Amino acid sequence: MEGELDRKHMKLMLGVILLATLMDGLDGSIVTVALPDIGIGFGVDTATVSWVSIVYMMTLACTLILFARIASAHGIRRIMVTGLALFTVSSLACVLATEYWVLIAARIVQGLGAAMMGAAGPMCCVEFLPPRKLAFGLAIITIGSSVGFAIGPGIGGLLVEYLSWHWIFLINIPIGLTVIPLALKALPKHVHKDVPPLDRLGAMLLAAGIAVGILSAETASYTAMRAVSLVAAAICLCSLAAFVWRELWCNHPLLNVRLFRHADFSAIFLCLMLVNMAYMGIWYLVPFFGEKQLGLSSAEVGMFLLISAVITAVFGMPVARASDRYGRRWFCVAAGLTAGASFALFAAFGGSMGLALLTLTIVLMGIGWAFVGGPMASRLVEHAERGERDMASSLINEAYYIGGSLGTAVIAALFTLTAHAEGINISDVSAAVFMNGFVPCCWIAVALCMIIVLLSAAVHDRQTAE
Repeated sequence: MEGELDRKHMKLMLGVILLATLMDGLDGSIVTVALPDIGIGFGVDTATVSWVSIVYMMTLACTLILFARIASAHGIRRIMVTGLALFTVSSLACVLATEYWVLIAARIVQGLGAAMMGAAGPMCCVEFLPPRKLAFGLAIITIGSSVGFAIGPGIGGLLVEYLSWHWIFLINIPIGLTVIPLALKALPKHVHKDVPPLDRLGAMLLAAGIAVGILSAETASYTAMRAVSLVAAAICLCSLAAFVWRELWCNHPLLNVRLFRHADFSAIFLCLMLVNMAYMGIWYLVPFFGEKQLGLSSAEVGMFLLISAVITAVFGMPVARASDRYGRRWFCVAAGLTAGASFALFAAFGGSMGLALLTLTIVLMGIGWAFVGGPMASRLVEHAERGERDMASSLINEAYYIGGSLGTAVIAALFTLTAHAEGINISDVSAAVFMNGFVPCCWIAVALCMIIVLLSAAVHDRQTAE
């Protein structure tokens, strides 16, 4: 460890992590609302403009472990500050972009900055907090990300409607300029140590596997793209298999894949992936559900999503503290049960759902996510080998981003298949057709949550040294 912080710097560090993750979460959702206006502004079609979101999440998933390894070797502080700076500068580049390819390039740089912050944030908790505060610190990450993600659609709708889409990126700049000096003050300088060579081939194989895997899932529902989807799936499997082989025999691997030989560790990692697949997949459809089935405006949908974020913020800290004290196993089981109940309500009563039942469903989603943040995330760290706990902390976000991007792609593909909406703009889909796709997607999310319940119950807590 680089050393625990005193009380003052600990609070300042947690504030930096909160603002960094809030900015990342906000950016991840606010763009969705602006995509139509961005497409019109650059004269591109719906499929093309979707890459404004896709390249961001894909870059995060492909480079997170790489930056975690670099942070471990060269300093968490350096990676966090560099990530904040890249994110801030690239946000300005997005605002000033006059060509579509410039915007896409800026979004890739934003994804790199977000990956640096996503790698450094959990590592700050593992390296600089005492073990008894670990779940508390990791809950800060979940709260910041979930609040940012939830308020994004509402803020984005207001900005696009009354100003322009450029403002969704402009609001990142003052936040970044505020957080950078705070990070320089709060985080300790890196203590120099011998640095093993970076596994560049492993990084490339992992990035290729993740990228083409997401591409395969996204294109699976389109008849004309089935061949592309199958080829991408084959490349994905080959790349990931080559990555595992490389890491097993490399003297200085990018990732110690032997972490996953432990069934408990693999089960918890899978839980983190599945819960993000379920949440992000359904979260992607909820705004359309509010608009088409309930007749809500974008601002009203944003307010309902804000309820979920507030619930997570209110319950996140008490749940994290309780899980630190009493054990995390049954809190993780509760996460699966609560989230599954919310998705089941959507599936069973979505066709006749009123605002009261919608509120209950959204509240349950917020409570479920509060159970995920501290208990499930810190559980992954406590089940890792002691020498790999910093890397395990960054695998938390890797599970989030892979699960989130893959879940969105899978649910979108499933929706297109079950609603028979191939080639139809979502704005032209009727409420009845939308529900034909929405209900099966919700039941799939319920099934994922039940797997989480079983796996969480099967894995016993491991005692963590004070």
